[in-house]
Amino acid sequence: MADPAYVFLDQNHWIYLAKDFWGKPHQEKHRGVAKRLLAKVERDEVRLPLSVLHLIELLRKGEHNARRRLAEVFELYSRGWFVAPWSEVVRFELSAALARTFSTPATAELAVFGRGFLFGIAPSARRLLEDAAPNVNFEVLDLLAQAPGALFDLLTRENEANRLVQNKNIAQLNSLDAAAAEDLRDKRKPASKEVHRRAQYAQYTVQFQQQITNALSASGRSFQEFMALGLPRLLEFWSWVPSLDVDCELTIYRDRQWSRRVDGNDFSDIGHLALAIPYCNAAVVERFWSRALDETGLRAKYGIASYADISGLCSCL
Repeated sequence: MADPAYVFLDQNHWIYLAKDFWGKPHQEKHRGVAKRLLAKVERDEVRLPLSVLHLIELLRKGEHNARRRLAEVFELYSRGWFVAPWSEVVRFELSAALARTFSTPATAELAVFGRGFLFGIAPSARRLLEDAAPNVNFEVLDLLAQAPGALFDLLTRENEANRLVQNKNIAQLNSLDAAAAEDLRDKRKPASKEVHRRAQYAQYTVQFQQQITNALSASGRSFQEFMALGLPRLLEFWSWVPSLDVDCELTIYRDRQWSRRVDGNDFSDIGHLALAIPYCNAAVVERFWSRALDETGLRAKYGIASYADISGLCSCL
């Protein structure tokens, strides 16, 4: 039996899938897609993993019935499959790239996909939950989170006051991030794409210095030895860290579309794709990002099928 195909849907395409599921397709060409895709999901030929970002976007919806309809589709089509938190994936990727660079034994395999919404929560956030509820048995809670209906119950819980606060905070953060990205790309505009790429790698080097140091210490090496690799090998190293490779190339692509302003939603889009592109078999994304995957070469590099519409899925899976 063939392994199931993992397919990423961005939030808008989950919404279009839900519209067809509930009998009101967004476009005529979507009619029947939900039924055909559900048959593949039920046979476990296709898995549609969610991430915490998907849940956050759904929980921001103000209209209760719309949340319930989309929550039911999340529950039915994801079957509880989630993507691991990016902080865990990048930690593994850095260790694997360092092992490759220094010819040391590779680290153990990482489970990128798992069951239950707790699987998708970063360890730091999980520790906060455990501190806030010291009497809760989280091993039992993890099993409950994998049970049918658990995701639906989580997503349809009434919490209007908190929803309004979170929406305001997220909107402010997106606005600040977009403004900062606009300022940075304006400063980088005179530079070539290659200089832009090196600037991104330098940013990652600072951001992940501690993780790199920790991983190197296991084999008796130091961060100074990492920096002594020299520019060509350092550039090669960062290209071997899949999620950061995707993050880098899509950020550069976005920033060099000079007629298009940075959108606050770009950060969650790139956050999704940084994990979807290296680890999924197919992705349905907005047209801008579909074009970006072609023009950056990421589609070919990672061997992923990508589509700008859900109607392309059933003919290819």
